[in-house]
Amino acid sequence: MSSTATTMTDPAESARLGLALPPVSARSCLPLPSPSRLGWESSLPARVWRAWRRGGLPYLRHKAMRRLLERWPGLKRRWLYADPRDYWTLRGGHDYFLEQEGQPARARRAEWMAERVAQLRPRSILEVGCGYGKQLVALRRRLGEEVRLVGVDFSPSQLDTARRHLDDHGVRRVDLVQADGVCLPFADASFDLVFTSAVILHNPPQQAEAIRREVVRVARRFAVHNEDVNITYNRYGYDTAAWYRARGIVLIECTPIPLDQAEEAAVSQFCVACLDRDEQTRIDADAHPCLLDH
Repeated sequence: MSSTATTMTDPAESARLGLALPPVSARSCLPLPSPSRLGWESSLPARVWRAWRRGGLPYLRHKAMRRLLERWPGLKRRWLYADPRDYWTLRGGHDYFLEQEGQPARARRAEWMAERVAQLRPRSILEVGCGYGKQLVALRRRLGEEVRLVGVDFSPSQLDTARRHLDDHGVRRVDLVQADGVCLPFADASFDLVFTSAVILHNPPQQAEAIRREVVRVARRFAVHNEDVNITYNRYGYDTAAWYRARGIVLIECTPIPLDQAEEAAVSQFCVACLDRDEQTRIDADAHPCLLDH
């Protein structure tokens, strides 16, 4: 026996059976289009509304200026990047997280750097300018929970996003500290290794110099940097490796990041400075595969 579903559309037949059916019109049979089908999510009013909810008028103005000045990087730096702290406070957080997580190359780069850092066998690591925690997640995966891991950022919005990102990945025992890289709240030689990734390059010369000096001050064995050398409206194009060489500090590795596309690899720079003379002797004896400078 089979059953067949029927739809009552005849009012007379409905009345005979004692059913009270609502009147049916052609319009009511059509599914209502969702807002996304109408293109609302990508429309200008929707983007304006999201920007307003994200950070009010300052963030809305920031987003508008980034778009309006896209063709004029000189003006963009002068008007939009006059204060890097304000810029990253506005841009950081969830929007920046979505932008970065949408680029698989960034994830590959983070894993590659974490592997290089793990080869140095640090017992404690400080990341200056940890952002939303992408590199901290990669480092924890490689190093395990026995290594002390601390992330510093001056942006509250970045740190809030970092806490959620670490929780989402089940990463534990990471301390997040709100502080400025130009004046780190740690004693001299507090960490085996201090790390920056795309941080120094975003700071004007005086602040960049202060960050480098603070990195060297709080690092006990190694200073590790991923700092691109190209110049854009929010990048100053520093040669971090040259800064260490000029001060007589040995580099045990200095290389472009090989996973990048050709254009990005040409401007990328990953370098490892060895700050401990005893460590340099050990590395020489072990014939460290990354050793480039003697």
